[in-house]
Amino acid sequence: MDYDVLIEPDLKESADFIKSNWRLKVLVIYAQCKVDYTGRAKSNLDYGSRLIITKPDGTIMIHGRTKREPINWQPPGCILSAFVQDDRLYIKSIRRNPKEIVLIECPTVHTILACNCEEGEFTLHGSEKEMVQKVIEDPTLLSEDFKPLKAEYPTPFGSVDLLGLDKEENLVVVEFKRATAQLSAVSQLKRYVDYFEKRGEKVRGVLVAPDITLSAYKLLKEYGFEYVKLDALR
Repeated sequence: MDYDVLIEPDLKESADFIKSNWRLKVLVIYAQCKVDYTGRAKSNLDYGSRLIITKPDGTIMIHGRTKREPINWQPPGCILSAFVQDDRLYIKSIRRNPKEIVLIECPTVHTILACNCEEGEFTLHGSEKEMVQKVIEDPTLLSEDFKPLKAEYPTPFGSVDLLGLDKEENLVVVEFKRATAQLSAVSQLKRYVDYFEKRGEKVRGVLVAPDITLSAYKLLKEYGFEYVKLDALR
């Protein structure tokens, strides 16, 4: 069986189970707990019913009932320990550099699940790289006269998603966004265009996205750039 479950375990049973499994399996613990953090700052979370998740790489997360982000967490590479003291189960996570400690105090543990989770092969569909590849394969998605030259062209301000030429041999700098383009995308495109203009190039700036905010579109037009609508999953 790929999982083990303890229902309403006592505190010693909980500690032994955590110590035996935290390096091997993902642990999901539902418990009444309080959480203290010390490190670059300090924080205290009072008693409440919470979901504690640990992973074999040392990651630990404490979740409440709302939001996707954990209330407290520690990154991979931390060392976990579990022990019973004064009728409390303590789960301690230590990060060595920088020195940070999360200490979870549990008077009651309701459920512990230990399970084997597999990574699998993750493929992101509709990514910006896929959008770039679509335009390389079919340049008319951008314009009839667009000729792709190079993807991921490095500059001091980051990598340009796609460089190309138009029929008049002007350099075309293309910035892609898989979601609605914001002001930051226009500003990024402006930095790229300025960079090439300072090198003496005649440059067109093009922003490609499935949608664009009104403020971003206005700024785009002020700079004399172009917007091309392209859905990430087209």
